[in-house]
Amino acid sequence: MRSYVKIFCIGILIGCLCRLLDYFPADTIWSFSSIQTLLGFWIMTNTIIVLLSSLNICAGISSFLYMFGMTLGFYGLQAILGIFIPLFSGGFRTSLFVLFTVLSIPCGAAAFILYGWNQNNTFNSILYSLPVGALIAETIAISVYFSTYHSFLFQLLMNSVGIIAFGILFFKRANCKAIYAISVILSTLLFYFALYHREVSM
Repeated sequence: MRSYVKIFCIGILIGCLCRLLDYFPADTIWSFSSIQTLLGFWIMTNTIIVLLSSLNICAGISSFLYMFGMTLGFYGLQAILGIFIPLFSGGFRTSLFVLFTVLSIPCGAAAFILYGWNQNNTFNSILYSLPVGALIAETIAISVYFSTYHSFLFQLLMNSVGIIAFGILFFKRANCKAIYAISVILSTLLFYFALYHREVSM
């Protein structure tokens, strides 16, 4: 229970930070406001939660509480500061809060499933490839966007660090290195064409 409270509080703090960063201009080279709008940061932090969990149910609950806490902090801070600072006016956005709270449930389910990479079987190589493939797919899309608009550099660098760190760690842990490598390529293609191809081509 203490761990759940900690991860929930961390989620609230991250949500507050993202709310503040959201007011940075998006059209600069660093684009700090991109942290909460893109998936890379959330993929990396939820992957860390799964790695630090002791059971699959703990991974699922922790991931849900983290994302729910983030949503609460993000929209709660705006409502509180909006009372005193016109920049944060707009009140509590209930519909968006409910939407992202509901989306926290599949995040918890994904963490529950990903914890299966701790099992000593070939399937763990496929599970290890999923976060890495998702990060690579987004990084490819960001690279194309950066080359055109010279923006999102912070997200590009952060994703690149995540790819290197998780890619090496999971390669070492994967039961079958060949399946892991092939799965990374396939998951990259899957995530890229499912999530980013249309935006990049536009």
